[in-house]
Amino acid sequence: MRTHPWNVSVAEAYAIQDALKKHLLREDRCREISTIGGVDVAYAISKGKACCVISIFSYPDMELQSNTCFSGDICFPYIPGLFTFREGPLIQKAYERLETVPDLLIFDGQGICHPRGIGIATHMGIYLDIPSIGCAKSHLFGTYDEPGPVRGNRSPVYFRRDIIGCVLRTRDFTRPVFVSQGHGVSLETSITVCLACCLGYRIPEPVRMAHMVANKSI
Repeated sequence: MRTHPWNVSVAEAYAIQDALKKHLLREDRCREISTIGGVDVAYAISKGKACCVISIFSYPDMELQSNTCFSGDICFPYIPGLFTFREGPLIQKAYERLETVPDLLIFDGQGICHPRGIGIATHMGIYLDIPSIGCAKSHLFGTYDEPGPVRGNRSPVYFRRDIIGCVLRTRDFTRPVFVSQGHGVSLETSITVCLACCLGYRIPEPVRMAHMVANKSI
């Protein structure tokens, strides 16, 4: 793990991001994947609270193994580009409660497809030292062409000439998701895993389950 304090200034947060990026791996670290965790955070803004859930599924048969929750205070303001400092402490606490650590985590958010190259999936993948994938519901950064309308259609997301992610259609004639590498996973594996985890819904099942449980728990 490459831990750091969470209660920091904006300038310190940027410096932490720059330091963590030096440890980014964009190749597959897992030879085999048998368990996947989906990570999502729900908010009760009026209470100043949030709840993180990590839902673990077997892979590739996609059977739910466990849901692990942690609720706590929101201690960092919403600042674009520094979202991990808002949710990271809760994710860390939920992760520490896991009885079994999965082979890989999928986050409801960006990986390297991020203005500073270190979205929540990348940041937490490096921080926790676990392979990770970002699967966001909306576009944040980079340029792309709309993919075809059928499940599995995709198009690359570019920053300048570099491919930093993929726009992926996970259901026919439904809005795509934005997949990018977090840490320790190739882009092709990220795409394959996200598509395999979409069981009739637009969002990968581990993330969808974490989202539902977090919203019921907050």
